[in-house]
Amino acid sequence: MSEVFSKYVQIFNNSNSKFFLGFVSFIESIFFPIPPDILLIPMIITERFKWINLALLTTVFSVLGGVVGYYLGIALIDYVLPYIVNFGYLSEFNDSKVIFLEYGVLILFLASFTPIPYKIFTITAGMMSINFILFVLISFVGRGMRFFLIGYLTDRYKKDITIYLNKYLIPITLIVIIIFILFKL
Repeated sequence: MSEVFSKYVQIFNNSNSKFFLGFVSFIESIFFPIPPDILLIPMIITERFKWINLALLTTVFSVLGGVVGYYLGIALIDYVLPYIVNFGYLSEFNDSKVIFLEYGVLILFLASFTPIPYKIFTITAGMMSINFILFVLISFVGRGMRFFLIGYLTDRYKKDITIYLNKYLIPITLIVIIIFILFKL
């Protein structure tokens, strides 16, 4: 392993890393911009923990964070709705609600499985009064599929991933930072 990559992976090879993974998984579903994948992958590579346990931990805490986001959406709607009305967007809001209620299951699944910011849709699901049980079930399915797939693939191909990251970690990191800065400007 390259020195940079080795140091990066070793950060996640300690007794507190599972707590940190759970915490990041939780807050990422509400407001945090960094996905837990960047913690999950190196933790699996260290081989300190079983990938299946880490995938389960990530899934559970991500969905729990999603539940907080859902209730945050419920709390925010009373605050946000008067602004929507005052700015003349009630019709658009109602149209969005119809679309979200009609395609909400698909939208939630895509948001929970893909890199689309899940947090936006957890809050929106609460604002749009999506069925809570359905929200939790879809979140568990989508987030579980995502994190178990990442966990399995990382465990299965960790040698290849390690070789690739050894070679390209610094350029990938720089590109991600540049893209992040450009989107924030």
